[in-house]
Amino acid sequence: MNRCILVFGMPRSGTTWIGKLFDSHPDTLYRHEPDSVRRLSLPLYPETQVAPQYREELERFVASLPELRCPKVVGKQPLFPKGYQSAAALYAYRVSVAFAKAASRVQQNVPCLYRPTADGCAQVRLVWKSIESPGRLGVCMEALPNARAIHLMRHPCGYVASVLRGETTRRFGDLIPSAEDLWLLRMLLATSTGKSRGLNLDDVERLTPEERLAWRWVLTQEKILADVERCERVLTLRYEDVCAEPLAMTRRMFEFTGLDWQSQTEGFIRASTQPTNQATDTGYYSVFKRPQVSAGRWREELAPQVTERILRIFRTSPLYRFYADEVQTPVVPLSEATP
Repeated sequence: MNRCILVFGMPRSGTTWIGKLFDSHPDTLYRHEPDSVRRLSLPLYPETQVAPQYREELERFVASLPELRCPKVVGKQPLFPKGYQSAAALYAYRVSVAFAKAASRVQQNVPCLYRPTADGCAQVRLVWKSIESPGRLGVCMEALPNARAIHLMRHPCGYVASVLRGETTRRFGDLIPSAEDLWLLRMLLATSTGKSRGLNLDDVERLTPEERLAWRWVLTQEKILADVERCERVLTLRYEDVCAEPLAMTRRMFEFTGLDWQSQTEGFIRASTQPTNQATDTGYYSVFKRPQVSAGRWREELAPQVTERILRIFRTSPLYRFYADEVQTPVVPLSEATP
């Protein structure tokens, strides 16, 4: 399984749904955010020149992924039938995940007694889904020459709105709000792309929370795209495009990563985009929701003056071209904007 598939993106960018699209293929072995459980020594925003230094560690990390037992990594629902797994093994897998998750409420990180490893199945592709490592994508692609990657990008207003909604509803475990946790911005400003902006931490500290999150988006995406600019094994997609045409865009992702089309994937796309259970439909982390509604939700959630603050920062970036076809939000003079 040295031909792994990376599904990388910033938090709240739709990576969980895209990851499960790949998991729905019978010939994949899916691992959900393993780098959030088994930490890498590789910095979060390394320069691509350090790739040789971390090649061996990344190879070992990828090789270890089939053996992981953490329910967070191996138990993300739904669990799909696989070509390398019998019906009895799938049942044992589902029972093991349910038991481990229930036991983990009493004692943290109870391992799954059984999980598939696809050992000996040469045709199986390992899928590593991550919101921890998007800034590492360039180094990963340099160090893993047989890997292919999907880099998922969501409109910055959608990203900011989703982060703020998650914090308001206390969906995150972090005690410090994302906009006030400045260590990530400090690291981003220290990168070569960050330095080209001429910003410093004092400048950032004077901004509103929405503006800080907008700068985190801009600096992260600019670094990713600069790092993989010449790499033909990375496909950058807008989350909104996958939401608008899930069948066509999933076919495109599968073709790019060398996977054939499967009826099981087509069925999952229909199930995950046309829900009938309203309780499931509104789940913050659910993969069963109307994606087009989810993608455009920020237009109703963010006040016009907040949207304009985000867009003013976004317009300073060459990445603005990715959304140049979007309907422009009327400009609200900052002198008239309320905090």
